[in-house]
Amino acid sequence: MKHQSPLKSIIIFLVSLSCILIVSCAAPVRQFYPDTYYPEDRVYENKPLRFVLQFQGNWEIITDPNAMDKNGRELAKRCAKSGVELLFVGTTAEGWHATRGMAVNFNEPAREYAEYVRKINAKEVQNDNGLTDMVVGRNSMIKWVYDKGNFRFAEYFFSIGTYDIRISFWTKSDLFEKFLPVYEAIISSLEVTGGL
Repeated sequence: MKHQSPLKSIIIFLVSLSCILIVSCAAPVRQFYPDTYYPEDRVYENKPLRFVLQFQGNWEIITDPNAMDKNGRELAKRCAKSGVELLFVGTTAEGWHATRGMAVNFNEPAREYAEYVRKINAKEVQNDNGLTDMVVGRNSMIKWVYDKGNFRFAEYFFSIGTYDIRISFWTKSDLFEKFLPVYEAIISSLEVTGGL
């Protein structure tokens, strides 16, 4: 049996250490509020945050940030650095519409959270339609409609306990009015599954 030289052992150790470091740099994005999308029923459920949404149409929703494309993973990482969790991203099968959900333990009323988000995004927003109060079932929420580039967004802000949740939908500006009723139907399906 041959013995390895000390130099060869050091080289093997350094190569192994480099491989470990490279793998550890690609660590998965951690989820604090794990959720599930059931495509057969088109139902999004977040048990830790205690809410359910029913999607209409042919949405493809991804809840695991590690299964998202590069842009989704980068967004999830940026959000996590600021204490926000990217809950899900999604598009319709034809790619005309997109959605995402975010949550933060901000412990502020929905309006204050919406105003904060609106303020930090002010430089990128065109045609800001302001914030609108609305009630969906027994749930109060804030709606924000605005344009950014060639897209029009509808964002809905609501609170469950100390958690502030933001659900966004967007499409090309010329398609928005036609599909706003679909976004409104989805957000209107919101069911809080635990006590407020």
